Amino acid sequence: MKRRLVAPLALLAGLALSACGSAPGQLSGKRVSVGVDAADAGSQVTVTRSYTPERIDDKGNVTPASETWAIGEAGPVEFTFMSRPGSDAVYITGWRIVRYDFNGKVSEEVSASNKIDIYVPSGWTCPERDTTLPSHQSCQMYTTDGKIRSDVQPANGLPTSPLRLNFAGALVSEVQRTLAGAYSEVDIEFTGYSSNNEPVVVKAQPVLSRAYKAGN
Repeated sequence: MKRRLVAPLALLAGLALSACGSAPGQLSGKRVSVGVDAADAGSQVTVTRSYTPERIDDKGNVTPASETWAIGEAGPVEFTFMSRPGSDAVYITGWRIVRYDFNGKVSEEVSASNKIDIYVPSGWTCPERDTTLPSHQSCQMYTTDGKIRSDVQPANGLPTSPLRLNFAGALVSEVQRTLAGAYSEVDIEFTGYSSNNEPVVVKAQPVLSRAYKAGN
């Protein structure tokens, strides 16, 4: 499952709007609008059980029951950030879970923040974008004498390299406990600040992960 979640970002604590598949309006006086694409289709793991019941041969010899598990590779969720046209650049410095549905058990306790370091280029394009400007840098808005450049225009910013987070692996023990498939849904807030030092919050919700039971 792939979701595009877009949020204009506010200075006011707790105010972060999101809309699935659309671009919400910019808040008055703010210069930041960043989207996050949460690709969770690959966030899954297969857990295979092999169970052999107890056996007693014709001589009365007992072979105890046995159980083994084979755990496949748990795929991550990939988060890709991109600024909208005219947006300031953004530094994403942390993420936290604000809601966690673990196979039907829901917690809304906000987790501690996990540190990350992601630079989201601004929503502008310039001639050097196609030639010499590294992908991790934004266009220079001003000339050497402090004037605004006329050849810098609003445009979608370049997407960041994916941030990969693994939630499927946590479901393995639940499959082993219940002998059935399991899922989780996670609501995440990414936090940071803009190039003009405005606080930034971007929400991705819900992010789905699944574990599949195979075998007997």
